[in-house]
Amino acid sequence: MPSRSADLLLVTADQDLIGSGHQLQLAAAALQAAGWQVAVALLRRGGGLADRLAAEGLPVFQVGVRPTVDAASLPRLVQLCREQRPTAVLAWGRPAAVPVAAARLVMQQLRLGQWRHLQRLAQPPRPGLELAAVGIADRVLVTADWVSAGWGAAGDAGRVVVVPPAAARFPVTVGRDQLADRLGLDPGKRWTLCVAPLAAASRLDRLLWAFDQMGVARRDLEHIIVGAGPLKRRLARRARIEELAGCVHFFDHLDCLAELLPQVDLVMQSGRVAHGGCLLEGLSHGIPLVAVDTPESREVIGDDEAGRVVPAVPESELARRAIQLLEEPDLAASCSAAASRRLGDLFDPAASLAALITAVGEAG
Repeated sequence: MPSRSADLLLVTADQDLIGSGHQLQLAAAALQAAGWQVAVALLRRGGGLADRLAAEGLPVFQVGVRPTVDAASLPRLVQLCREQRPTAVLAWGRPAAVPVAAARLVMQQLRLGQWRHLQRLAQPPRPGLELAAVGIADRVLVTADWVSAGWGAAGDAGRVVVVPPAAARFPVTVGRDQLADRLGLDPGKRWTLCVAPLAAASRLDRLLWAFDQMGVARRDLEHIIVGAGPLKRRLARRARIEELAGCVHFFDHLDCLAELLPQVDLVMQSGRVAHGGCLLEGLSHGIPLVAVDTPESREVIGDDEAGRVVPAVPESELARRAIQLLEEPDLAASCSAAASRRLGDLFDPAASLAALITAVGEAG
């Protein structure tokens, strides 16, 4: 265990407190409790993570001021590293890989200081700069074997270590009626939730098509999509064209997302998103899950255990399985029981965070 003088800088994008953002918050608290002096550098604005971390007493530095990660954050990150003099810098997620690797190279070339470069990944790095940045990290923490196998680094001489994510519950602190009033929802209807960036990889066109089909079978549904991105205007226009505007609600981010999640009846995912968006949080609350088959969704759901993993084609499967989970209480109860087992066996928060502390301690 490091001494109280040890420093760890977590570098990430500002995110909602769900999925990657939730994992980072859990990690920061656990590492601080283990003796690290933790600070967090945010490479972009646009999520609620900054406020949540600051409320817990963690130092938060906004090195990126735009809604996307860009080169302008690099000199600020270098300056922050000079000021904080960390023992280790942990790049959290793919967006942080290139900025952290670049900052380290700049500091080495200018002889401004040095630190251990750690990289945490829930998805394989993209070919090119991301892959090169991950390749020069001192240690890579992956959430599952398939992540490292995705770029041929599985078992890379101890440099790559598997640290499973933690599925932690949120406390229920806000009533359903209060949330409905705040978000413009109908408390008498059933709610579904998807958390994903509004980008091509999320394939939210599939999700809107599924919502349309679900509306044919049931009129008591409202759907919540939380995420920002370049496709926001296009998706909102498609929702209007398909006459879904009254039952689909888009939010860039929600500071009450943790309070909302326990109130939803179904968590859905239509594409490739780190941690399946909020699939892990849905698992922790025993909420039925339905997702298009991806490595991210299968990692959480299993083989139709905690919900349903459906093929991308035919597209009708996503809607059909979602309606099945909503209309068959016994099936939903079976998925909830399986979720509890998977949580204990694979995503136990205590075991996950202990593995993280060990991996960081050995590298730092």
